[in-house]
This record gives sequence, C-alpha cells and structure tokens, in this order.
Amino acid sequence: MSKKQRSDRYRLLLYREVVGRHARKALLLACLFLGLWILVDRGYAHWLERDTQRWLFAGGLVAFAYWLFARFGPGLAYAQAHHDHLRLQTPIFRLNISYRRIINTRPIVFGRLYPPESMPRRDRRPLKPFLGATALGIDLRGWPLPTWLLRLFLSRYMLANDQIGFVLLVDDWMRFSTQLTSLLGTWRSSRQQRPPDPGYGASGLLSD
Repeated sequence: MSKKQRSDRYRLLLYREVVGRHARKALLLACLFLGLWILVDRGYAHWLERDTQRWLFAGGLVAFAYWLFARFGPGLAYAQAHHDHLRLQTPIFRLNISYRRIINTRPIVFGRLYPPESMPRRDRRPLKPFLGATALGIDLRGWPLPTWLLRLFLSRYMLANDQIGFVLLVDDWMRFSTQLTSLLGTWRSSRQQRPPDPGYGASGLLSD
C-alpha cells in the first residue's frame, strides 16, 4: 500500500440511490412524449395541434437522456484517495479535496446522523437501506466549495450535519479508510521531512 500513489475506486452508493431513483419515471415520461409525438405525426391525435409535435419530440429526447444518465451515470460516481488529495467523482462533477483541508476520518452510522424523522417523506423510502450502514466521515477545516453547490452536484446527505465534512457511503468503508489513512499519513510525513525553503537573505540579494 505504501508504494501505491492512489487507492482503489469506491462507488458512492448514496449518489447512486439519489440519482437512480428517478430512472423509471424518466423512462415513462420519455415513452409518453415520444408516443404522443408518433400519434400526432401520423394524424391519430386530432386533439393535439401540429405545432406541439416538436415540443413533444424535444421533451421525449430530454426525458430519455435523463433516463440514460439516471440509469448508467451513478456507476461512474466514486471516491478515490490519491497521493495528495481525495477525489469525489460523478459523471458531471469532479471534486479534489487537498489533504491540507482534511483533519481526520471517522466511522459514522448513517441513521444516527440522519434519523428517518428528520428526512423529508420522499427521501425515507430510498434511503431506508442505508440507515444501519456505516459511512466514512471526512472532517474538514473548511468547505472546498459553497455548500449549495455541493448539494446540487452531490447530495445533501453526503454533507455532515454535525460538523464540516463529508459522509461517504461506499462498498467497503473499512478498506477505503485504511487506504486513505495510509496515503494521508504518507503525505503528512513527507511534508514534515521536507527541508524548509531558505528563501532570500540580504547577502543573497546583494550578491546578485
């Protein structure tokens, strides 16, 4: 492990659930719009004007594109520790968190951090399988980006509500924690052993 410059990739399970739960609705909506578009094109839907045809087609394409994203996109979301930063990757967003910002890591029982009664009703059912799961908490000195932006591209449940930090639900949190801690420790050791920059003294400036 000490010779590796990065850890394995660990799927972000919470991101997969939050995004993937809309896949079926998006597919049904795409079928509805494209089905109406075909009916209008062939003259069967007399109650719809011809002008609506382009909007039905566009709506069907957008819904189908979202279905593709919701169905296959979450498989591209992962967390990975590198030699000097922690990476959180989604299909449309990449966040590199410098080890300078990380204070420590800790195990978190997801259901204790986010009890079901504190969740909106729409979130309780899809998140129910994770209530007893252990997540890896990443405590930070400060947010790398505004929290509204992180909630937009990640999920509100990936942000800890008891202090500044992330909550990462992954396949094997203990293995991920071991690899991250090893790389983080190696980085910190290298920073301590690095000789300080002597800078420029007065004699150096005069000698130039």
